[in-house]
Amino acid sequence: MAPELPWLPVHLILACILLRALATQEVRQFPPYTIVPEGGSISITCSTSGPLSGVFLGQRWPKPTGVIYYEDKKPPTVDERFRGRVAFSGLQHNLTITLSHLQMSDTGAYACQAVMDDMVWGPDTLVVVTDKVSQEADTCQKAQLISAFPVVLAMSCFFLGLGIGAVCVLRKKQVKKLCCVEDKSSACIVYEDMSYKGPNRMSTPNEYQ
Repeated sequence: MAPELPWLPVHLILACILLRALATQEVRQFPPYTIVPEGGSISITCSTSGPLSGVFLGQRWPKPTGVIYYEDKKPPTVDERFRGRVAFSGLQHNLTITLSHLQMSDTGAYACQAVMDDMVWGPDTLVVVTDKVSQEADTCQKAQLISAFPVVLAMSCFFLGLGIGAVCVLRKKQVKKLCCVEDKSSACIVYEDMSYKGPNRMSTPNEYQ
């Protein structure tokens, strides 16, 4: 299992930051770090100013070793370990080096070196190659979540519909009950009104008596 960036030793990250801070401005390097799955590729750009004889790319950690040496109009020199996995674009003053088919053993800190009157190192690029199996597992989990989303959405809509239906039925019963109470109250009021008026009515005498 390859180490992921958050779990790399703290002293390594601090060392890389220190190397970038101390590196001369005559050699610029990009990117500062990258994380790539096994079998993938990375591109490191080395930019220099001033007179230049050539560019050297080396791995400085965990084991110092050469990777390539490049001069304009000359065949590049490639270390046996990276042979068939290196491509170049641009000229030596602004050279992009692409390393492909990366293996977990390629994890490390890489730095450009400008061959001038003095050997001038650039800041490091920290390369972390992750396990392909873990990458596939993450992809599989994401695919499962995406495929399960429509089912979860449908179930949510179903239960939401049931809830709305239950609320409507309950509301209907409450309204019906309220109407019945209002009808009874109206009947009582009419009855009381009639009872109240009844004793005050004057009786009409029978003229035939």
